[in-house]
Order: sequence, then C-alpha cells, then structure tokens
Amino acid sequence: MKRAVCILFLAFAAAMPLKASEYKFDNFSANVTAENLEAFTKDMGGLLGSGTYSTGRILGWGGFLLSARAAVMPEPSEENTALGPDPEVMYMPWIQGEIGLPFRLDGFIRATSWDGLTLAGGGLKWGITRPVDTLYSFQTMITVMAQSGVHKDFSLTHYNANMVISFKMPVVTPYIGGGVDYTKLTVEGADNAALIGMREYTTTPRASAGLNFKLPAYIDLSVAANYANYGFGGEASLGVRF
Repeated sequence: MKRAVCILFLAFAAAMPLKASEYKFDNFSANVTAENLEAFTKDMGGLLGSGTYSTGRILGWGGFLLSARAAVMPEPSEENTALGPDPEVMYMPWIQGEIGLPFRLDGFIRATSWDGLTLAGGGLKWGITRPVDTLYSFQTMITVMAQSGVHKDFSLTHYNANMVISFKMPVVTPYIGGGVDYTKLTVEGADNAALIGMREYTTTPRASAGLNFKLPAYIDLSVAANYANYGFGGEASLGVRF
C-alpha cells in the first residue's frame, strides 16, 4: 500500500516539469482580445473537462480512489491566440479523490494549482448499471461536475456532464464517453483596459476513448485520447483504488 501511494505522488511530481516554456497563463493579459477570448474559453472548457472518468463502472458503496491525473492539449484551436501567437503544448495536472456512496452514486473532488491557476471542484457519478466485475460485461455511468478557477488575469467557472460506457475484459477495460462542457470566463486583467470585466460563455461537446488497467497493489492506470474544441488531445490517470 505504501509503495502504491509513493508511485502515485511521484508520478504527479514527475509531470510538473512538463510545463511548456512559452505557452503560459501569464501571457494572457498581453495577448487576449475580444476576438480570441471565445476560442480560449472553449479550449479551456475542453481541457478542464478532460479526465473526469476512467471507466464506466462506479466504485460502489465503500469504494475509494485517489489519483493523479493530467490532460494535454497538443496545440490550441486556430482562433485561440490568447496566450501568444505561436501554438504550444499545454498540460493540466490535478489530484482527484473519489468515494462510493449509496444508491449507485460516487462522489468526487478535484483540485490543482498550476501555472498561476488555482482550480477546485467536484461532482457525482451515477451508475446506470450495478457495479460488477464480471468479465465481458458492459458498465454505463453518468457524471456531472462543477469547478471554479482563479488566475490573476482571469477567473472561470466550468460545468460538464458525460455519459460513459466500458466493457470489462481480462487485465484491461476499454471505455468511451461523450459529454458537454459549459464554461464562463471573466477577464480580470489585460493590457487593454477595455477588456477587463468582459465575460464569455461557451458550450462545446467533448469525447474520449481509452483503456483502464488494473495493476498489482491496487494500482489503477488509465490512458485515453480525447477530442474537444482544440482537436485531438490526451489524458491519463494513475491512482490507488479499493
């Protein structure tokens, strides 16, 4: 158990140096315009909505999962120049804790502090099917989440809802999911003072497909590709599950 926890947090720490050198949130105030704010908000919605789930199976009453997660946007959408004119990869890591509740519900919370952005939130997962581990069985789940973030130059509120389906196989469980991200962003600081206080509201679809692996020592590993406003991206999760 101790080894599993150490692996989890070492993996999270190892992801920290991956931060891109140029594509930073601190570039927002100098580059944001009325024209690129919508695309930036849509891209942020897709990035922040990634990694909510890693299977279609809920934990079940008394279950527990603590994981380090990360999402990657290889490059922003073409209209998104709010962090600079040259596209750069962007990473977003966070910690997520989940617990199984009665009535086929799981509750979860997530949080991060990354590149000057502090983000926290949580949500619920509801199992349409009972949680079972029978081989070659389908599991379906609905998730809803709300989270808020603050940076010195912008603040945002993000909501999403997803439906997930997974198929239990030996060693690996494939899963697919789709959902919608709703994001509200407020400009708090900009070189162009006329933009301060401007708000943008966006609603965009997102989809993902991945593989979940149950490893020894209660280790849970998932990797997935996703598709959002920025195009194709990726997400991963490494955790301890009971």
